[in-house]
Amino acid sequence: MRDLPDRDPSGYLLGRLAYGPMAGFVIVLVLVASAGYAGWGLVLLSTGRIPPADGIVSLAISAIAIYLAVRLAAILGQWDVRLALRTLGNDAAQNRLSELRRTRADVIAAIDDERRRIERALHDDVQQRAVALALSIGRARRKAERAHGDLVADLDHAVAQSQALLAELRDVAWRIYPAVLDEHGLAAALEGLSAHTFLPVDLDVRILSEPPHDVAAAMYYVAAEAVTNATKHSGANRVAVAVASDERTVTLTTVDNGSGGADPSGTGLTGLQRRVAALDGMFSVHSPPGGPTVLEARIPCAS
Repeated sequence: MRDLPDRDPSGYLLGRLAYGPMAGFVIVLVLVASAGYAGWGLVLLSTGRIPPADGIVSLAISAIAIYLAVRLAAILGQWDVRLALRTLGNDAAQNRLSELRRTRADVIAAIDDERRRIERALHDDVQQRAVALALSIGRARRKAERAHGDLVADLDHAVAQSQALLAELRDVAWRIYPAVLDEHGLAAALEGLSAHTFLPVDLDVRILSEPPHDVAAAMYYVAAEAVTNATKHSGANRVAVAVASDERTVTLTTVDNGSGGADPSGTGLTGLQRRVAALDGMFSVHSPPGGPTVLEARIPCAS
């Protein structure tokens, strides 16, 4: 995540100079004068040079002056705290903000880890079981081929269903999390989109270096959702995916030539917007009626 910018102390110093020296001088002067007046009053009262009533009045005046000076110092201290908070920032709030950003990134990483776990489970367990099922049914079909024609037809149907199950499992595993993203990076994962849709995908990847894992995952899901929407809803016959990066940001843009009218508040696009925003990125949708639909995600990748 991006570090919080350092605050310029010049505003605090200028504000402090506007009232600090004069207020401090007045407070010190009042305290010294009040203490001196009270001390002199005690001396005069103890030596009998002034009546007791006058001595008590002088001491009361000195006490009131000292109290007012202390109150003024407290008020100035509150002003100083408020000025510091306004110009220098609240360290506790900044630390809390940094903590929230860190935990937010941890949540996203945990979600991606869970997706990888599900993908491995589908690939290693469920898919292997489906393969074994297809092999078993195939052997049973060959054994029953000569004697039971109806059984052969049923087994043919079962084989077709198991093959469809395998294809669906592979597609689901890819959509949950493409293992190639970890193994070969963002470009390879985006190239795999074409293999999982009948829609031609024009891919243009120009990245200086592999982005951080969370950024790469977010970019992949934006592209995958754009291709899925273009395939299912827009009637497009082509979609273009472009990825570019500089030293600070990665930008992904998708364009399809479909009918347009995509709803930015829809579930899929809202989920993408939240994922990109969680990484301090910007996400936009431009989809006028008649098309084209343009999605753009821009995510900072510099720490």
